[in-house]
Amino acid sequence: MKITYNQKLQLGLAALLLSAAYVFAAEDAPKDPKIALNKEISEATNFYNAQQGDPKTAIPNWVVSEAKGVIIMTRVSGALIVGGTSGSGIGMNKGTNGKFSAPAFYTLGGASIGLQVGGGTTRTIAFLMSDKALNTLTDSKFSWSSNVRAVAGDQSTTDTTVDNKADVILYQQASGLDVGATVAGTQLSIDNTGNQQFYDNATITPAGIFAGQVTTPDAVKPLMGALNKQSD
Repeated sequence: MKITYNQKLQLGLAALLLSAAYVFAAEDAPKDPKIALNKEISEATNFYNAQQGDPKTAIPNWVVSEAKGVIIMTRVSGALIVGGTSGSGIGMNKGTNGKFSAPAFYTLGGASIGLQVGGGTTRTIAFLMSDKALNTLTDSKFSWSSNVRAVAGDQSTTDTTVDNKADVILYQQASGLDVGATVAGTQLSIDNTGNQQFYDNATITPAGIFAGQVTTPDAVKPLMGALNKQSD
């Protein structure tokens, strides 16, 4: 088949653009995989502190004190009526000493059911109030909608009247949304690669992290300190 001059020009331009995209992607990719993991920790810490710094969104002490664990996640939704979701998060277990552990890393995926005007990023803090919810931290693949009952936390509540039978109490960055619905269908999976890279340990698991089998990096100490102070 004979290729015309215009076709050759188009193919050459496409190849040039593809090559440029590859170069830019390679340059933008972090040389140290810990950069992205430390950013995850930093953003989670900033989100938690921002929630607590505003009386209108501050999480009551009793929620943190009674929680068995916590997940702070960032979810990205697609601009579809039945939208795809993806994202990442960190999870922390509360030990028998009442203190929150160093975090394990997770990835998120699934389908978000409901009308979405456009895609966007949503940050959510999920306090795990039951043993069933706590098992999400060590389950290799967990779907929120079929396994736990989640309710949106009421920031104005100062006692246990929110819902002391809820498996999970959620606080979300965005306001005016049905927080419980926004996590429906979200699947939580352990990020083994992220955990191994962050802790420089090729065999570490979330259970090992929660049991204190890792050295706590400086990057996570501010978040652990804030949660533990509120839990006391």
